[in-house]
Amino acid sequence: MLRAHREIMLRFSLFGIPVTIQPWFWVTIALLGGALHSATPDALLETLIFMVVAAISILVHEFGHALTGRRLGGGYPEVVLWAFGGLAYNHGGRFTRWQRFWMILMGPGAGFLFLGLVAIALILVFGFQGGCNILTVGAIGKVVFPVSEEVLAFLQPHHRPWWVVSSVIWINLWWGLINLLPVLPLDGGRIAELWMRTPRQAYLLSATCAGGVALLFLGRGDLYATLLFGFLAFQSFKHFQELR
Repeated sequence: MLRAHREIMLRFSLFGIPVTIQPWFWVTIALLGGALHSATPDALLETLIFMVVAAISILVHEFGHALTGRRLGGGYPEVVLWAFGGLAYNHGGRFTRWQRFWMILMGPGAGFLFLGLVAIALILVFGFQGGCNILTVGAIGKVVFPVSEEVLAFLQPHHRPWWVVSSVIWINLWWGLINLLPVLPLDGGRIAELWMRTPRQAYLLSATCAGGVALLFLGRGDLYATLLFGFLAFQSFKHFQELR
């Protein structure tokens, strides 16, 4: 059984860095993409597009960590995509506090740069107003300028290029911002940990923030995010107690 599980993992190398994608990664991403509600061919295709965009975006994020770590601290980086996202290891790397800070920050930073490139492309194609409208609709569901017919046609719910762009915007903006919250083991929590006097303080901050975010998502009716941050709050509080 274990051997069969290993055989269906996807393995490749990019920029000299080995990458492993575990099967449960695809299951989680499919659920996040609405696979349980994909009752039509269009809905299934939209879920598949979301999965591809999510995989690319998470790889960009993890390579932000890995390439920065290799540049600053040496070692042998490795990237793994698993059920809850991605992990970037740097075997044998040696880092100062500030080098570790930049290595962690460049994960979400790479995602923001990726989003910036997409924003530039949209502005070049649709103009400044049109590009900004597409970006804000993807981010918050609202427009900021009068909408041209060209942009309105692009934003139609059944327009497949819009599915790609909206997924890129949503994942790289909102997942990147959420990942910067001071919650362990998210990147924001790892950054906060660098500047805390003790690990116990970092876990207390993490538990408090994660609990607050869980309540916020509960109020919005987002069950998955509520369970995720509730679990992270529980884990952080457990570690906080163990470090007495």
